[in-house]
Amino acid sequence: MTTPSELKRIEQARDYVRDPHNTSQVWALMTVTSDSKLKLARKGKEYDELFQYLGENDMCFVYIKIITGDEVSRREKFVLITWAGPGISAVKKGKMLLPRSEIDNIFEQRAKVIEANDLLELDYEKVKEILVKSGGADYGSSTS
Repeated sequence: MTTPSELKRIEQARDYVRDPHNTSQVWALMTVTSDSKLKLARKGKEYDELFQYLGENDMCFVYIKIITGDEVSRREKFVLITWAGPGISAVKKGKMLLPRSEIDNIFEQRAKVIEANDLLELDYEKVKEILVKSGGADYGSSTS
């Protein structure tokens, strides 16, 4: 089980991502340690910079703010990504189950959970499309 002080740091990172004053695609990345504990690894402000931290042998969770909508109706959507790189064995992937309940408790407010092991699955436009489809009505850009 993750230490209370580390859980507090992760909750603060969640609040950072959810802060409405952060107008970019902010994110927080939590790694899974060898003893199946969570550790806040880093925070970022741009979606694309995240990819350098999702390696072939990495196991982590990422909480991201994605901004959808158009110039008239801007919406913030939150995504939880479960990343297990392609070099992770099935046994190691199983170690992600223990901290998953902690992740689910901390990051309850999310529009979608995406499980990925290939960076192509996390292309920004693909993720945004998944969010739009899961979010109900989408009126697109105004043409009048």
